Amino acid sequence: MVVDYPCSCGGTLKKSFCAVEFFGIDFGEQPCEVCTKCGSEFLDDATLAYIEDETKKRNIFGLEKKIIVGKSGNSLVVRIPPEIAKFVNVRQKDAARIFPVSKRKIEIELLG
Repeated sequence: MVVDYPCSCGGTLKKSFCAVEFFGIDFGEQPCEVCTKCGSEFLDDATLAYIEDETKKRNIFGLEKKIIVGKSGNSLVVRIPPEIAKFVNVRQKDAARIFPVSKRKIEIELLG
């Protein structure tokens, strides 16, 4: 089913279902609109409200933070905001593993 308004790229939006994952929570397949030109996916207000409610219940709403990469010696440094450190229970000198997931994504896994 085609939606009455176009995507910002000029493509056509079609009703579909999208796999939704947010902060590690799998929300499964949810109704969405997908652009036939650029592939952008758009969730409706009800789905967004449901995701917001669930993240608030789990105390992870608003944990996403913008940070600045620093430098120490020859290494780059990423500081973990205190809210995120508290949520994942990480402390100074805890062991972790860092690895690239893609050219634009780095993952940190706590060990132990």
